[in-house]
Amino acid sequence: MEGEVNGSIATNEQRAFMAISGHRALDLLATLRDRHGNPAECLCRPADLDRWLGAMDLALPVAAVEADVRAARRLRETINDLTRALLAGQTPDAGAIRHLNDWARKPAIAPQSDTHLGLQWTADAPVNGALALIAREAIELLTGPDRALIRECAAAPACSRVYLDRSRSGRRRWCHMDWCGSRAKMASYRQRRSEADPAR
Repeated sequence: MEGEVNGSIATNEQRAFMAISGHRALDLLATLRDRHGNPAECLCRPADLDRWLGAMDLALPVAAVEADVRAARRLRETINDLTRALLAGQTPDAGAIRHLNDWARKPAIAPQSDTHLGLQWTADAPVNGALALIAREAIELLTGPDRALIRECAAAPACSRVYLDRSRSGRRRWCHMDWCGSRAKMASYRQRRSEADPAR
């Protein structure tokens, strides 16, 4: 079940490694949690980046190194800056656009089939290739029609997750109903009870 890990409710840190935003580039933004409060970095070590790539269906044949982690964080913040500018109706930073374009021009990983028709990713520099793929996907999102579907969770500033609203009504408010949605509904319920019975 989405939102659970091994049958138990996912922690905030575990959620950063779950594909729930509807787009890999937006899921990358979630690896820096609580952006509006006390930011918590989830890509601390190369193993964290390997874990995140695996969770995004980009498991690679080689392990990341420290330089890859720094590159992933910088790319993440570039995509975040451009996404937030889009949401706020602001002019995007030219330097951020150049940085994203530079990444998108790098050789990306290519899908390959193993002998059992299983998916493998390959490139001369696999981790850089994975980041290049994410940069290309980010450009396609930010320049295409789906950019109109980008939302920030209505629980902000408590939650800073950004996602694609592909709901039929186009009125999805929460990054995840079991997390922010349930908390908000419970808070609203308690507020209504308190107003109905001030003695509480």
